[in-house]
Amino acid sequence: MFKRRRGRHAAPEEGDGGEAGAEGTHGAAVPDVFPEAAGTGPAPSDVPEPLAADSTGPPARGARATASRQGDPGHPHEENLVLRAAPGTTQPTGSLAAGPTTASPPAADAPQPVPTAGPGRPAQEPEAAVDSAPAPDGAVTCNAPGATAGSGARARGSVPEFSAATARPAAAPPRTLPTDAPRVGDPLPPLPLPRLASPTTSLPGLRADGGLLGDRWLGAASLAGQSHLNSGTTAQDAYQFTLSDDGSLLVAAVCDGLGSRPRTAQLGATLLATLLCEAGGRATAEQLAADPRAVLGDVLAAACARTARLRAAGMPGLTDKDLSCTAALVLLPAAGPGWAARVGDCAVMRLAGEAWETVFQRDGGPLNKVSAVLPHPVPAEIAEYAPLAEESPGDRLILASDGLAEDAFGSPAVRAWLAERWSQPCDAAAMADSLRYRRRGSHDDRTAVVVWSRPLRDG
Repeated sequence: MFKRRRGRHAAPEEGDGGEAGAEGTHGAAVPDVFPEAAGTGPAPSDVPEPLAADSTGPPARGARATASRQGDPGHPHEENLVLRAAPGTTQPTGSLAAGPTTASPPAADAPQPVPTAGPGRPAQEPEAAVDSAPAPDGAVTCNAPGATAGSGARARGSVPEFSAATARPAAAPPRTLPTDAPRVGDPLPPLPLPRLASPTTSLPGLRADGGLLGDRWLGAASLAGQSHLNSGTTAQDAYQFTLSDDGSLLVAAVCDGLGSRPRTAQLGATLLATLLCEAGGRATAEQLAADPRAVLGDVLAAACARTARLRAAGMPGLTDKDLSCTAALVLLPAAGPGWAARVGDCAVMRLAGEAWETVFQRDGGPLNKVSAVLPHPVPAEIAEYAPLAEESPGDRLILASDGLAEDAFGSPAVRAWLAERWSQPCDAAAMADSLRYRRRGSHDDRTAVVVWSRPLRDG
């Protein structure tokens, strides 16, 4: 995830120019405390603010960018950024949007003829080939070489020459799959073509799972944030799950690498998620029932200690800070209440029908406040702990990185979409599709692990 630590102010809902919500960080379960649902936040609206643009791409020429940020500078994921186009400017083109795509007209690859002078009409200079027309939403476009979209630039001097070496055809749209995922905050501009991260330590841009784990159905998905796709940097979220050695506990973890370590934090997130589940797998339901905080603290401590040993042995040039990440961990027994722990701003939520509840209480401030990270020498001292309510048939327990949690907390439309999609167990493809919504200003990685309480069995 893209986490610059950080504090993004809670952004208003989709119609008021923002696309980020705010998740809280402490305490016990609070029923449906989302601001709009409780009547304490701004009134929801799906009518966008005039001239508000999706900030996923570079600003158009003449555009004015305003940003509200807290935390480290230079993090597009960790700021509430809204670009407003100056009069007479065009938004940048280029898209890989969910749904059918349409290619825009190709850019001109040959110079236009120079109009001759006539009576009362001076000779005109040729205009440079510029693809300045806004692309239809969902289309992928390519500007002519050297042209700036929306600039209306005019070549000065001789007629421009486009040789075979420099002329390029317009980009064909990549193939995608249709989706019913909502578009929150329309009109949303086309997205630029995604760029892949080149380092060999990069995480996949899409990962998804779905199936039985014990007698529960578990679905999970992680999508690289739009900011990573725009810049060609790696995703930084990771998830992992397992059953305990004796089969009495389901263990799941979500970790989110800090954006302040863009080349190494994903290594820490992946390693910690794996080691948290490995350590949790040695616990038993009986131990959890006897002293849940001690069990969770031991799991956190064992994972951090093992991370330090592996780092020293295999990555001697790195420090704990290079592997910094936030984490959420749950231990669910086959029967009886489970427990959750977290360090940082990942979220644990419960969804009963269409009612959302938070396991860790929100304080009404920004969601992505990071006061502590892993690895830590004494993680039990910085972790938050919370019991999980008894499961009812059809309940869903959700572990989420802050990128997804911000959208769920801040948007009634996103909450309604996820509640409907997760109303029944999802396979891997359905889990991936559930995260394909677009929301203005939503640029961070999205990761969710969903555990359905309804028992399912083969046959």
